Amino acid sequence: MTIVPLSKIDLKDGRFSVSYPRRDEELLWSIGAVGIIQPVILLDRTPFVPVAGMRRLHCARALRHKTVPALVISAGDKEALVIAIHDNLARGLNMIEKARALGKMDRFGLSRDDIFALMEHMGLHPHEKVLSSFLAIDGSDEPFREFVFTKNISIRNIDSLLGFDKKERGKIVRSLGGLRLTESILREILEMLQLLKIRKGAITAGDLPRSESADILRGHLKKRTHPILTSLQKKLRVIREAMTLPQGADIKVDPFFEKEYIDIILKIGKEEDITEALARISELSRAGHIRSILGLTKGRVR
Repeated sequence: MTIVPLSKIDLKDGRFSVSYPRRDEELLWSIGAVGIIQPVILLDRTPFVPVAGMRRLHCARALRHKTVPALVISAGDKEALVIAIHDNLARGLNMIEKARALGKMDRFGLSRDDIFALMEHMGLHPHEKVLSSFLAIDGSDEPFREFVFTKNISIRNIDSLLGFDKKERGKIVRSLGGLRLTESILREILEMLQLLKIRKGAITAGDLPRSESADILRGHLKKRTHPILTSLQKKLRVIREAMTLPQGADIKVDPFFEKEYIDIILKIGKEEDITEALARISELSRAGHIRSILGLTKGRVR
């Protein structure tokens, strides 16, 4: 190990860097508190080229350190890249970092056997199709990469996103970026957008309005992709208008008519309210109103 002046390291040369995102507040705090514990690895060139430890180097610069502990090695670019990747593997790589590592190996001309061996070590299926997805991630724009990283998107949903062109992906990322998403809701939203694209040929701004929640956006898309939903909602309104529910009672129907049951809710202030409410609901049932509502809730909107 040696001590190297920070001024003699080319911090703009990120050819071997796979870290994402570059800024790390916890690392910055740690280095500020105790300094760099693990030496960075540098390629013996003039100026020195970072092999491993780019985040540590940028933290050191931000903290105005003059020197850093380093291991200086002599190696070709391919060997240096492999060293950089394996140095990072110990801490675990996120989805974007895996894509960057595989992308760099592909661009540096490493063999498919070497790439597939690394994929297996990363817990990925070593197959050309899987590699193609990760190369596409690596070649995507920054908003897309940030969306995948911050939302912790699965490879299945990433593949769905990659099925849209760059402009459409931009619209989707901007629309969904501020929403709380589960994997299942995101998958459903993407499936509906794919259906709209097939029908219309493209995704438009009207398909992705500003929404307060993922559920609201999902409901908007349901109406566009499943016209029968609008019809069922109109029928439900007609039935409800024909009914006179007792005070404090309500009938809840799944907003997408996917559940094969309804919820009858009673808010009771005193014991005799129960008898009156149940009697009125029985009348509504005999009149066929409850049966009509149940006839709508048979999971027809898929």
